[in-house]
Amino acid sequence: MTHPRYPLTLSTLLFVSALQASPTSNDQPVDQNTNLRITTASQTSESIHDTTADISVITSEDIAQNGDQTAAEAISHISGITVTANGGLGQPSTIFVRGQSSGSLLVLLDGMRLNDPSTTDGRANLEHIMTNDIAQIEIIKGGSSSIWGADASAGVINIITKTPKSGIHGTASLEAGSYATRNAHATLSYGDKRLTAQLTAGAVKNDGFSALAPRDAENDGYDNKTVGLKLGYAFDETQRIDLSHYNINAKGDYDDALSMLLANDDYSRYDSEQENSALSYRFGFGDIESTVKAGKGEFARDYYTNSYGEAQNQYRSTIKEASWISGCKYTEGKATLGIEGKEIEGMNNYISSFSSIPSESAYKNRAAFLSNIYHLGDATLIETNLRYDDFDTFDDQATYKIGIKHDHAFMPGFTTKANYYTAFDAPSAYQLANAAMGELLTPSYSEGFDITAGYKELLALTYFHTKTEDAFEYDMSRYGYYNIDGKEKFSGVEIGSSHRLPKYNIVLGANYTSLFDYERYDGTTLSNRAEESFNVYADYYMTGGHHFGITGQYIGDRVDVSTEQTGNYTVWNLHYDMQIKKEFEISVNAKNIFDKEYETVYGYATEGRSIYGKIAYSF
Repeated sequence: MTHPRYPLTLSTLLFVSALQASPTSNDQPVDQNTNLRITTASQTSESIHDTTADISVITSEDIAQNGDQTAAEAISHISGITVTANGGLGQPSTIFVRGQSSGSLLVLLDGMRLNDPSTTDGRANLEHIMTNDIAQIEIIKGGSSSIWGADASAGVINIITKTPKSGIHGTASLEAGSYATRNAHATLSYGDKRLTAQLTAGAVKNDGFSALAPRDAENDGYDNKTVGLKLGYAFDETQRIDLSHYNINAKGDYDDALSMLLANDDYSRYDSEQENSALSYRFGFGDIESTVKAGKGEFARDYYTNSYGEAQNQYRSTIKEASWISGCKYTEGKATLGIEGKEIEGMNNYISSFSSIPSESAYKNRAAFLSNIYHLGDATLIETNLRYDDFDTFDDQATYKIGIKHDHAFMPGFTTKANYYTAFDAPSAYQLANAAMGELLTPSYSEGFDITAGYKELLALTYFHTKTEDAFEYDMSRYGYYNIDGKEKFSGVEIGSSHRLPKYNIVLGANYTSLFDYERYDGTTLSNRAEESFNVYADYYMTGGHHFGITGQYIGDRVDVSTEQTGNYTVWNLHYDMQIKKEFEISVNAKNIFDKEYETVYGYATEGRSIYGKIAYSF
């Protein structure tokens, strides 16, 4: 597995022969072979080293040892990524990847799209994705539309859930802690040579704290229930069919920032439900493997902003998608062909005493892509992607990527790589339904590159640069969205390092990100981006299965739209876990141990000093 604190990106993994591993039975942090496989780089399974993409992998062990409750928390320590939230657990989160925001980040669950078309910018609601059932999270930074199409100009996050093992297995865990937090989760699975089945269920509830500052005002609680089902059947070694279904039902309180009651808003609340299903058939012969897949995602959100008990804002959307992906290995590499189709519908309805007229929109997307990985000898890898997207409502898009990676013989362990890519973001269903008067929205278009150099795990340095044109913005005077005339600019550097001290059973690491440019089309600074971020960790492994860890995160200058400073703070966390025999594990997580008062979004509260204890049983 990758290291349980801040997994190194592929920028670092490229120049090591093994991934960071947790302790073996000798309680020593040791290397592990490079058998880690990913699916996000080309939509087919491959070794993490057979791509030039800048990719990070977070495993379930990483998440458990860090005590992350949501997917948004789990990715918040990756270099190049910062996360802001409008309050505590269950409140809206924004993910910034190299300065670009959540609407430009494609989020997948086992390859199914989680981006909700009814949100204002088409973002995914990562704050509702709990971590209990996650096997690994694959994160690609940089434009990825040449494989995944729309809404991937900042990158892709693919959340991959756990799969059944051979035999009958089960897990159960209970967690409790600050803010009256209760978290229960259970899994039951079965697997043999042909049949696999798995059922998971989880419930999280807390009383919370005030979303708007001050933290000790009226509490804003949260309730999340998640159910997952996986069924699979292998007809033979070359044919398999799989069914996946996930349902997330979340309810929570929030504070209406426009309310005169501000933090004492005790009636604003929301209901949120999302349901994702997918059926896939995988078959292969020789060096060819193909997957035919169909899926559907449904999203529903209701917001209650007065004391009458009726929803004042309603949002509904549906994504239907189908694809055929076929990969063919050959002597020097692998070629992948993909054909896809999507239908996206969205509706929003503002209900007042004067009117209730829903705004609706829909569009269809057909696409094809070709990806090729070519090994030029033993030291050089060349990756090329080309994709064409056809839309029935707005302009079609063609995107591409070319990447090269080289291992230098004069210094074993020294690797360089570079990627140039184009990408685009389609207008969300909400933006289409609420376009400014006289506007016909068209996709925004990005082009960028990244260059990486590094030596083993000791040092990785990446420079990135992206420009976006025709971005979407809201026009207050025309009450709708339009494509801006001008370019947004993003550039910066990422530095990562990890070092093991086997003699002392200690692992140390850090990563640093600096944004040079994060400008709007008019040259002004984009809000809520951290100019600098720094993550540091230290882990100590003791005999007897004990593990201690400490993490710290520094966020530098960050200004919101009202020119208020929300950066320049450091938060420290502690972790302890212990394996009791083979079946039981206990862990304790202490967050914000110095009780730092800080804000990630101006005016919104954050978690104070808190502690959470967990016990888990597995068989």
